[in-house]
Amino acid sequence: MRPLIGRAVTAPAEDGALNPAQLEQLQAERLLLLREGVRQVRGPRFLVDLAVAWAAYQAGAGWGAWIYLGVMTLGLWGRSLLLEHGLAAGWAPGRILRQMTTVLAALGLVHAGLFVLVFLQPHSHWHYLLTMVLVGNAAGAVATVAGDVRAYLLWVAIYGGSLGLGWLARGTQEGLIVAGLLVLMFGVLVRHVHGEGRAQVRLVRLADELRSARDRAERASESKTRFFAAASHDLRQPLTALSYHVATVQALASQQKDERLAQVGAGLRRALQDSQALLNSLMEVSQLDAGAVAVQAEDVDLVELLRRCADDYAPQASQQGLAFDCVLPELPPGEPLRVYTDPALLRRILSNLFSNALKFTAQGRICLMLLREGERAALCVQDSGPGIPPELQERVFEEFFQINNSGRNRAQGLGLGLAIVRRLVNLLGLELRLESQPGQGSCFTLWLPLGSSQATHAPAALAGSTTPGGPGHRLLVVDDEVAIRDALAELLMTLGWSVRTASGVTEALSCLSPQWQPEALVLDYRLRDEVTGLDALEALRAQGCEAPAWVITGETTPERVQTLLAAGLPVRHKPVDGLALAHEISATLRGAKAAR
Repeated sequence: MRPLIGRAVTAPAEDGALNPAQLEQLQAERLLLLREGVRQVRGPRFLVDLAVAWAAYQAGAGWGAWIYLGVMTLGLWGRSLLLEHGLAAGWAPGRILRQMTTVLAALGLVHAGLFVLVFLQPHSHWHYLLTMVLVGNAAGAVATVAGDVRAYLLWVAIYGGSLGLGWLARGTQEGLIVAGLLVLMFGVLVRHVHGEGRAQVRLVRLADELRSARDRAERASESKTRFFAAASHDLRQPLTALSYHVATVQALASQQKDERLAQVGAGLRRALQDSQALLNSLMEVSQLDAGAVAVQAEDVDLVELLRRCADDYAPQASQQGLAFDCVLPELPPGEPLRVYTDPALLRRILSNLFSNALKFTAQGRICLMLLREGERAALCVQDSGPGIPPELQERVFEEFFQINNSGRNRAQGLGLGLAIVRRLVNLLGLELRLESQPGQGSCFTLWLPLGSSQATHAPAALAGSTTPGGPGHRLLVVDDEVAIRDALAELLMTLGWSVRTASGVTEALSCLSPQWQPEALVLDYRLRDEVTGLDALEALRAQGCEAPAWVITGETTPERVQTLLAAGLPVRHKPVDGLALAHEISATLRGAKAAR
């Protein structure tokens, strides 16, 4: 900051060490403090000026005392109006501070003029009273400079200097003592303002360091997300081709009644499902971060929900040699515990918590409990596992963090289960608590407010299983990966479909003819040369192709997820189960024909 008056006054070294951005932040902070200080002292300052004017009048200043009061009152309100105008007009903080310093210096000159009038009069006890009031006024002025030592030094040099010179002019020992005391008093006040300014500089530096650390953390998180999204996409490509080949093996085994081939196909499918489960966890985190998971709330009977969960979880616990209990409250007949939430997401939370307990409980038991406490219900998943130290209980909800898995045992997953749980809990607006001690197991408690909606929502009926269509179904596959499109084509042709493939928009358009029009489209999202499957679909639609389309993608970044959801098309994430995709397409085509 470069003041207009008093440029020779030495500033604290800390100001000079600040970079331009930090200096601007310091000035902005001082401006806010100054605004608050000026607003708070307007009334008290007027009373102080009134007391000074009265004491000066009694000391013999005459009409000059009342002129002083009028000028100081105008200056006090003028300073406040200048500050508010500068803020409203969007002036730079440095400019406003310089303007305020100029006004403060002018008010100091007004005080100096009053001192001349007073000390020209014969010495009296009014001089002592006036000096006491003026020193108190100087102490009160500390609040109106907000740590700006330059402004305060300039004002003190005029205000305190003229007051001290007035006493020195007496030429007496008494005047010398008073002047010395004034110097000490003003020195203490300047030191206080200087310390306040240093504290502000340290706070600005600390805030800047915290912002920089936050920005670095956000960039690191974004970089990690991009890395895993890219890695996920690249891993899904060969897995997708492999999944189509596995589906072909299974289809051939079924057609040829070959049990050995069926066993090989089943083993390959299980390995693929394990890989897909790990990749889907990454995908779920990306979808939640992108805000792409919609809450579909309905009335949920918690007792019935936990009974179904217990039926699913009990065999898993038994297979691992663990005891499993499901504790439900005793309720009067016809009085269920209902909440209004998304049952699928709630089951996903419980499933992740149970899977987490299953992974880390070597022996003992797992208990699923439902408790009621007033107008809230608590769903608890308790285990007899190794427990979690208090200092790590917050970290277990971080992505990829696992306790006692330095060897990255794949059986213990990627460390995403609890990270997904926290995101789902936040999405549903619920409360999750963790209670655990080393060697005493863990208990995750999910709290839900009881209550139901005014209108219930019937769950959608699940589509029945269908078999892929026979000869006559025509499918166009657009994918720039040769291995993937050839593998899918081989699978569907094995099932009796008529399939044509293309690597991009131009080839896709060349596949169309009056004799062959596709009944369905399977489009890879990311094609070559920054072209997408949505671009290919737009080109096909322009040529009159109205066949339903499925988009296949390995993209997991939040931006891509939102783009695909906005398109309103069925989206399947790689690796895709080829037989399941064929079932889905066939069912859609049969449904469309039946509707006609």
